[in-house]
Amino acid sequence: VAVLIDDIGYDPGALKKLLAIEAPVAFAILPRTPHSRSSAEAIHRAGREVLLHLPMEPHGYPTRDPGRGALFVSMRAREIRRTLEEDIRSVPHAEGVNNHMGSRFMEEREPLKAVFDVLRDRGLYFVDSLTTDASAARDAAAETGVPFAARDQFIDDAEDRSRARTHLGRLLETREHWTELLLIGHPYPETVAALEEMIPQFQSRGIEFVPLSSLIESRHASRNMGANGNPNRNRTP
Repeated sequence: VAVLIDDIGYDPGALKKLLAIEAPVAFAILPRTPHSRSSAEAIHRAGREVLLHLPMEPHGYPTRDPGRGALFVSMRAREIRRTLEEDIRSVPHAEGVNNHMGSRFMEEREPLKAVFDVLRDRGLYFVDSLTTDASAARDAAAETGVPFAARDQFIDDAEDRSRARTHLGRLLETREHWTELLLIGHPYPETVAALEEMIPQFQSRGIEFVPLSSLIESRHASRNMGANGNPNRNRTP
């Protein structure tokens, strides 16, 4: 299991509690927030993985606002690259990128190609948060050779934050039906408490928590093997 916590950059207290959990949790930091840089430095010092949580245009914009440093489908490739580079600079030590919102942007192959060209040149991986079923990110990653993985499940719900404990408990109950998972959550107090409680229970059942990059490397290698006619042994539900 790999765990990624999104929306870091506003609450240093929640980050401190998450960093105290004895598992290699990764963190996606929103750019240009009050604590973007200091959060990245704290995560890096703790030996955990830093990602840029890249704001992208959602369906419903401007009612739904992705925030500062966002990418929009109306941007030319040059503007996308410039904005992305500025976002990356605001989050030092980033090893990868995942999308914040982006249900509109993630459906557009050409704007995504501009993003993935930058990621390839910088040696960064990409995690698709799957905010839209019509995401073109997997194809863009394959075209550019960027290491890629899509999340399997969200472990919490903004509408009902108490559900993190329920979601994790259900995954533990269905242990025989999955082999690996990429889980995404948020720094809600209820999610932090659920992770503190449930991660030791997972570990006591022999379930290993791994760095996000190692799961991505495994899936990337499996896709390459699959392209050569070999079986993909890392399928998830």
